[in-house]
Amino acid sequence: MQAHTSRPIRCGPWAAVLVLAFAAGHARAQTPPELPAARPSGSRLFLDCAACHGADGSGVSDGSVPAIGGQPAAFVRSALDDFRAHRRDDIRMRHFSDPQHLADAAELDAVAAHVASLRRGMPATTGDGSQLDRGRSLFARHCAGCHGAGGAAAAQPPRPALAGQHAPYLERKMLDTRDMRSSQSRRHAALAGTLGEAGVSAVADWLSRQPPP
Repeated sequence: MQAHTSRPIRCGPWAAVLVLAFAAGHARAQTPPELPAARPSGSRLFLDCAACHGADGSGVSDGSVPAIGGQPAAFVRSALDDFRAHRRDDIRMRHFSDPQHLADAAELDAVAAHVASLRRGMPATTGDGSQLDRGRSLFARHCAGCHGAGGAAAAQPPRPALAGQHAPYLERKMLDTRDMRSSQSRRHAALAGTLGEAGVSAVADWLSRQPPP
């Protein structure tokens, strides 16, 4: 009886292609899909800011730190960009807006959006209330054309809400602008000079009593 001898199985070229295609598909199935990058947490990034501005963005009553809660995100982002580029003078803000604290555009946008979402709990510090009619009149004549009738915020071009800001902060900023100790425009400097110190105090007091954003 003749024994059968085994013969090697020969694969044709199409079989080899199928094997390779199966192997490639299997490899793809084993590779997990890339997950989208997590969005930065604005509330987490704001923790550094809250050390000075407060958890709700109310600032400090003596005017050393402004109230920022509720300011438009576009204005907050613009201000952060200015501090990073040294176009605004505040060593603390330059430090906390630098890439070590806010790494990129996504983090800048996230913290700006968080600030815009805040609602202040602490009422603004006001003046003595003796010149409110004068303050309202001066603001309507010299400031309302750009800042709105009640000192409300504007998103484009980005302008801050002056309403509900601490009177000592507004007064200090206007006097710094008058004396060219601020990065504000010469137009603002001339305007602050026109108001005079008593007028500056009156406008700041009136604005501090308007509803905040």
